[in-house]
Amino acid sequence: MIFHKHIPCLPLSDYIQHIVYVSGSTPDIPYIKELPDKGINLVIELQEKTINTAFLDTDLKEKVTMKNAWISGTQRQAILYQNQTVSSILSIRFTTGGFYALTKIPITAIHQVCVEAELLLGNSFKHLYEKLINTNDVGQLFVHIESYFLQCIRDQRFEDSLTRFVDKNIGKPIDWLIKKSGYSQRHVIQVVKQHTGFSPKYLQRLHRFQNVIRDIQALKGKTDWMAIVNDYDYFDQAHFIKEFSQFTGIKPTEYLLSQMEVEDNQLVADMILRPPSE
Repeated sequence: MIFHKHIPCLPLSDYIQHIVYVSGSTPDIPYIKELPDKGINLVIELQEKTINTAFLDTDLKEKVTMKNAWISGTQRQAILYQNQTVSSILSIRFTTGGFYALTKIPITAIHQVCVEAELLLGNSFKHLYEKLINTNDVGQLFVHIESYFLQCIRDQRFEDSLTRFVDKNIGKPIDWLIKKSGYSQRHVIQVVKQHTGFSPKYLQRLHRFQNVIRDIQALKGKTDWMAIVNDYDYFDQAHFIKEFSQFTGIKPTEYLLSQMEVEDNQLVADMILRPPSE
């Protein structure tokens, strides 16, 4: 598997967290699980003839198929992708609210999981895709992506926006966020939902979940489950396991096992290669 990760410079880094290129895989990784985060993903398949399949439920019955490019990250639980060995993927992870700030597309209007990118972004994206599939150099792929989204920056006010403020202080109590924002609770919830797809309270749960993921990745076999429960203010271990399972579809111990068994799982925090059988 060929893997490259690129982090844009300012001003684009305010909007895009990272861009990942992955090409090739092995048959012993049947599935790839995308974990929920606070940002939108734009996933681009550079192999025109490759059709990707995503399963939206744990029993693998509800599925969607995608070609070329699609949007994910609007879902509340993990998405399971069928791994394709003949595949070259560019995945753009936007910051919290970054996709809306660049495109002005309300996230609440994206009802379908894995909706085609061209349906949302139009002909400009169609032209970008043609450029990408005719580019062999990985560095140049990143340049094309950056150039496309740099043109979308209409002003520099995103850094001072309400959504940015909430995200930067997401660890604070909700009452504190509302008071410091200077807006009513209803207005804050409405704006944050429009820009991210989630309420501030749900973003807090996602933030806590992602911190847990990073702790498990860092500690591996030294992971102290009770310390995680206490450090992140879960009611008890049962509450922690229940919430973790809601986001991932697997138990925390199964996630830890996946990190220890497959070294490449360290490459991207929000993906699991060859997730355990459910």
